[in-house]
Amino acid sequence: MTTSRWLDVSAAPRDGSPVLLWIQDDEDPPDFPVTVGFWETNTIFEIGVWRVFSARGSSTYFDQHVRGWRPLPRVPNA
Repeated sequence: MTTSRWLDVSAAPRDGSPVLLWIQDDEDPPDFPVTVGFWETNTIFEIGVWRVFSARGSSTYFDQHVRGWRPLPRVPNA
């Protein structure tokens, strides 16, 4: 799947697959607004979040912080 536009977060995979995320959070801005992240579910509280990694470690964001997503680009054969 390739696309040149950002897709709505409601269509993002929720199976732990890594995707490109466009994050916007005014209270806790991410180090990189476009980053790789994946969906993670807390089995105790049954809450799902987007987990991203940065220079500060890992952060979590809710759907409301995701402005859009894209599949990771395919790596061409070497």
